[in-house]
Amino acid sequence: MMKNMLKYVTYATFFFKNGYVMIEVKLVKVTFEDVKDLDLFEDVTAEQFQEFMRKTGSYGKTYKKGSYISLSEDEVRSISLILEGTVHMESEDVWGNKTILLFLRKNQLFGESFAVRSDAVSVVNFYAATDVRSLCIPFKELSRLSSFKELMQTKFMENLMSMLADKNVRLMQKLIILSKRSLREKLLTYFWMESKRRGTKKFEIPIGRVGLGEFLCADRSALTRELSRMRKEGLIDYEKNTFELLRDEW
Repeated sequence: MMKNMLKYVTYATFFFKNGYVMIEVKLVKVTFEDVKDLDLFEDVTAEQFQEFMRKTGSYGKTYKKGSYISLSEDEVRSISLILEGTVHMESEDVWGNKTILLFLRKNQLFGESFAVRSDAVSVVNFYAATDVRSLCIPFKELSRLSSFKELMQTKFMENLMSMLADKNVRLMQKLIILSKRSLREKLLTYFWMESKRRGTKKFEIPIGRVGLGEFLCADRSALTRELSRMRKEGLIDYEKNTFELLRDEW
């Protein structure tokens, strides 16, 4: 298995599945330099990382912008750590309406909620909003690390639990945003959360108007009109994807 994993390549094959553009990617190399500054491998040495890769059979993948990494009802067997790029976790109803549940960036995980399930079946789509490079960690192999060095296992699991908790907080924040009655309240709540997280009233969001509408479950035209009204009323200012809160209260 590991012998095959060392045959790294840099090309991909596109194919269609249920009308979606999917992408089949060969394995790519992931080194300690790629992960040493990421939360999942905090306080992990290069030697421990190499042993971790060997014992779990973890591997790297790349995905092209605009392709679907996996679809709802697909089996997801690995926990994926984003090394580069942005991944959208999306839901889609029977009429084809999409909602962005979360946008995930470098140093964040995706697929972990489904990889740990007994049937490993996803209920969401994962979409490459940009070119993406990720580290895939097979959960089945990870769960067998009981004989691994205690220090590495303990620290890695602490890091993993911390990242899962952070993601759950983001999902709760999304619920808070969607619980607001009006589109204006949803926008201001989201902007306030982003401002607080960044520590500045001026910040850039990782999605355009279409993506923001899908994230807030709002029509793009209505969203554009509301943003324009909010700017005229002196609540916010913006230029493309950069926004600034102009008031401490609203």
